[in-house]
Amino acid sequence: MRYITFVIPQIDDERCPNGECATDSAVKGEAIQYINLLDDGTGVGLYQLRGDLEQGTEVLEANPEVLSVERSEASEGLVYLHFRANALMTDLLSIFRRYEIVVDWPMEYTDQGGLRVTMIGEDKKIREAITQIPDEIQITLEGIGEYHPDMRQLASLLTDRQQELLELAVNEGYYEMPRRATLSDLADRANISAGTIGEHLRKIETKVIMELV
Repeated sequence: MRYITFVIPQIDDERCPNGECATDSAVKGEAIQYINLLDDGTGVGLYQLRGDLEQGTEVLEANPEVLSVERSEASEGLVYLHFRANALMTDLLSIFRRYEIVVDWPMEYTDQGGLRVTMIGEDKKIREAITQIPDEIQITLEGIGEYHPDMRQLASLLTDRQQELLELAVNEGYYEMPRRATLSDLADRANISAGTIGEHLRKIETKVIMELV
């Protein structure tokens, strides 16, 4: 069983354009926990948001593409939406169904407003599905390989800040051989001291290694 992770940059979503659910960026999208298309052409989904949720809810309710909004009382930032499905989600989800692809939920918004998607399935069908993504939907490949169910479990061990710093270290090439970045380089990007980011990375490595062993 294989997986492929890719990012659709600058996602154009009528409900959370570029991951922002308010024109003044009072609310941003963190993730799409689940989406399902209904027979009438509309969709329902669970969106994870952060920021001024009250203002964000008002903005969503005023959006003509959104048919109903309900905030979860049990989970902070979780919003249920019933909406008119846009072309992007319709195309993507129809491709997943056609090629028997499983989505590794949630889909995550990036800091740049893109949407990170992980698909799971047979290698041949994954490759066929990728070729069917419309040309106007540009994707950036982040990873491909054998799928292990504990991949997200390892990530869940880390705090949001630790995940952020680990992603920075990976993107900057700190873990490549030879290294493309030093602790000082990472510290400059994160606006903290080299000693502090080194301590963070040691704690991250300890958590992950102990879990693997």
